[in-house]
Amino acid sequence: MKKLGDIIIICVLIFLLGMFIRPEKVIYEPKITGQVVDQNGNPIQNATVARVEENETKNKEYGHYEYEQFKSQIVKTDLNGNFELSARSKIDWIHTPIDLPIVYCYANFEVSKKGYETYKTKYNAEENCKFNENLNACKGIVFKPKIKLKKL
Repeated sequence: MKKLGDIIIICVLIFLLGMFIRPEKVIYEPKITGQVVDQNGNPIQNATVARVEENETKNKEYGHYEYEQFKSQIVKTDLNGNFELSARSKIDWIHTPIDLPIVYCYANFEVSKKGYETYKTKYNAEENCKFNENLNACKGIVFKPKIKLKKL
């Protein structure tokens, strides 16, 4: 009888542990598909489009966190000025039963081309934000901007 009780306790502990530690793919950056044109509406070929992300580091001397923006996932526009930054994901291992889902997705990117002004979205601004009603991070969210670059 004691062995049966031990087996039940072990099964319950494994179940509870599985609730907290398990692999789960989380899409944390949405897909951005857009077009880059000049002031006259003509597509701009070979413009550089880069996703802008934020890196968090801890200052060892003072103990506070510092945030630094960096460019990732750099692509060039095609003949028609179209580009695509695919959705980015990560594997989350640790979960809690009270995890609050991320429901806001931001399209942070920068477009540059020699001879044109650089276009950069404001980091995590309302105009490049979408609310995900499914409460599953940025899964299924797609931004479709049309960017006009001004000549210098």
